Amino acid sequence: MMLSDFDPEDFPIVVAIDFGTTFSGCAYAYAPDDKEARLISAWPKQNIQYAKTPTLNLYKEVDGKQKMVEWGWKSKLEMESPSSSQYTQLYQYKPYLDENLDMKAWTNPVSVPDAISDYLYSLHEYAADKILQEFGPSYSRRKFRYCLTVPAMWSDKAKDVMRQAAIRANIITEADHPDRLMLVSEPEAAALYCERACKQYDLVDGDRFLICDAGGGTVDLIVYDIAMSSEGQRLSEVTKGHGASCGSMFIDLNFGNLLIKKFGVQGAAFPSDIIPTLVDTFAYQLKPHFDGTEDMYLSLPRNKCFDDIVEPEVIGIDGGYMCLKASELKELVFEPVVKNVLALIQEQLDKANKCSAIFMVGGFGSSAYLLDRVKQEFHDVVRTISAPYKPEVAVVCGAVYVGLNPKTVTARVTRRCYGVGVHVPFQEGVDPEKLKRHMIEGIRCIDHFSIMIGKGQLVQMNECITDTYIFTKQSATDFRDRSLYIYAIDGLPPRYVTGISEAAYILVPNPFKPSDPPGHEVTIELKLYFGLSEIKAVGTVQGNRYFTRLRFDGGDSKGSVKFLGRLLH
Repeated sequence: MMLSDFDPEDFPIVVAIDFGTTFSGCAYAYAPDDKEARLISAWPKQNIQYAKTPTLNLYKEVDGKQKMVEWGWKSKLEMESPSSSQYTQLYQYKPYLDENLDMKAWTNPVSVPDAISDYLYSLHEYAADKILQEFGPSYSRRKFRYCLTVPAMWSDKAKDVMRQAAIRANIITEADHPDRLMLVSEPEAAALYCERACKQYDLVDGDRFLICDAGGGTVDLIVYDIAMSSEGQRLSEVTKGHGASCGSMFIDLNFGNLLIKKFGVQGAAFPSDIIPTLVDTFAYQLKPHFDGTEDMYLSLPRNKCFDDIVEPEVIGIDGGYMCLKASELKELVFEPVVKNVLALIQEQLDKANKCSAIFMVGGFGSSAYLLDRVKQEFHDVVRTISAPYKPEVAVVCGAVYVGLNPKTVTARVTRRCYGVGVHVPFQEGVDPEKLKRHMIEGIRCIDHFSIMIGKGQLVQMNECITDTYIFTKQSATDFRDRSLYIYAIDGLPPRYVTGISEAAYILVPNPFKPSDPPGHEVTIELKLYFGLSEIKAVGTVQGNRYFTRLRFDGGDSKGSVKFLGRLLH
């Protein structure tokens, strides 16, 4: 698409959406005046004091199609009603965007991208109405710009799914300037939230701190360096960050397995909703308060299946409650997940060499047990280990601060190697014959990978990497559109891009005039901008700028000829 300038002042209201595995939230600010994020803390049918709403979708079949009829707390309540059998509830579907996680096959009637866009649509509709209540008739949603949070560990492909879901959810439109929606790394948002507490924790110029953003599905970690400048305190990434899908939902899975083990063959005759209901009760009422030392008591729903248990006292059932020993909760439920988090923290500390503080944020990050275990493990090497005020809203409030001041983080470490596909002089005996082409420039090797920036390099905020390429008119009748293909490589840079799916391409309408002779060359200048969570690419041809973000189109070139530019030396 052609690129125009973006003026943030045209969109004075910054809205942040934290789409989470188990809970989601929204915060906002009026950019000209607000210094603090305003949090939406009242959600439809909310029954507990919590600043987020469950990431739950409720579907009902209507005219042969699945229609989302409720979301959030309403979805949870409806599934507890006698009419629940007519609905399908979707939950914990965000982890399916993590390509490194071995999840069971998705068999639900609604696809994961559709579930995400359906949920974002309803959450945004509710939140936008709440926000506009404060601003009066002179403002509308057209004054909003957005920060949508994503795990740092996600691939560019997964991030693009979120951007496209936001478009389908009518948060932005295809016609909007792409910068109206920023995808913000979850640990980076949390870092800006914690950065405001640096003075409280005696963190000064040159100190480093680690953010451990532990949510429902993922745990993201990254280390930042604090630097003071004339513009105030600034942060720079020290490590490229790391994460894994080992959030609190895996504690819930472990607890479900513990119940299955306890009930044994007797549990096989239970109604299908009993164990999910017990896991739900554990997750909402017991898990946040577990400290590793005291036994806990799980309230059992009234159901005849518990009366039929032989020797209920053997598994701790008495008077409508089940006693859960602290020792078994530690060993079988919490520790398998907590040990993974501790290993991730150790890995980041090893890379950073030194660290003055660890901040635990996110819903799981607020767990007293997890915080205690982190202190036990690392108190000898890190002087401050703490959870900031309201750690569960650190990401969504921090995302607002990113929108208000995106230049707080001054440098980032590249997660992948980036480059383009070009053709170069063919080397006999080196390049494969199948890539050999006779062109007007001579004998060329196509599909050669030309690296622009390597994995793990430190790049400054909005730094652009620039290279120049050439399109050549091959014949008098050559009036094809041209495409420059961009690749994101996780491992070592390849010699060739044959068989590798491109991450993006810049489509340039036919740049040649009928009067241009064969061999006529047109230059394209390619700039890759490493700003926030997405990589922006801008190609300039004959004074026109063409824009794209790294997208994964599955090799679909929309009918354009796949003709790669030649590297200009």
